[in-house]
Amino acid sequence: MGCSNTKAVELTNEDLEFLKKHTDYDDATIRDWYAGFKQDCPTGKLSRAKFLEIYRMFFTTGNPEKFCDHVFRTFDADNNGHIDFKEFLLAIGVTGSQSSEERLKWAFRMYDINGDGKIDQTEMVKIVQALYEMLGPGAATSD
Repeated sequence: MGCSNTKAVELTNEDLEFLKKHTDYDDATIRDWYAGFKQDCPTGKLSRAKFLEIYRMFFTTGNPEKFCDHVFRTFDADNNGHIDFKEFLLAIGVTGSQSSEERLKWAFRMYDINGDGKIDQTEMVKIVQALYEMLGPGAATSD
């Protein structure tokens, strides 16, 4: 469920070299990530539904759907409706181990909902509201 029914795609040497160049990961780490990705999505394509299913496992007290949609849109760099392994690992690399500048660029793309190169108040409010909905009751309270 959640993975496309198209023919499975294997990790090529070109993909491996590209990912090594654009992430901080070595061959072994990339292959480990790939094995896990393929286990969850044997076709190599992660759908929005499967992505949301994963988010729901971690955010059980709130509704992660809207925030998940924003993250999915940002991961899906080619905007084809699914996340392939390269998109997945590039996004994980940026959010986890790349430079502050790369993380900031990634966050900007997520907040720039309409893709016009600017973040307006409406976009900011939508992201913050989605975050609070995902975190669930009590997230907006202060101590």
